[in-house]
Amino acid sequence: MKWINSQMVIWLVIQLLMLLFTMSSQEQESLIIFWMTLPFAILNCIAIAIIWFGKPKTGSILFFIGSVLFIPIGIIGAIGARKNLNQIKKEKFINTI
Repeated sequence: MKWINSQMVIWLVIQLLMLLFTMSSQEQESLIIFWMTLPFAILNCIAIAIIWFGKPKTGSILFFIGSVLFIPIGIIGAIGARKNLNQIKKEKFINTI
């Protein structure tokens, strides 16, 4: 659980709220946005589960991919995932010394 940082959680909440608002709208454009963003929200949820089950590097890479496509607001999640990858690299380097 230490690998899931607040930026990743904030982006996931924003993404889920965006899905909720677009799903509840009756306009055709909103439904198109819903179906375009749904796979990436699912990918980010799967990435969080992978991180939670002990594979932080794989989960962070998946979360980064699912977030970077939503420029500019997705940068929040991408930065959080990048911080995780940097921390993993740093700990690996410290363990080799």
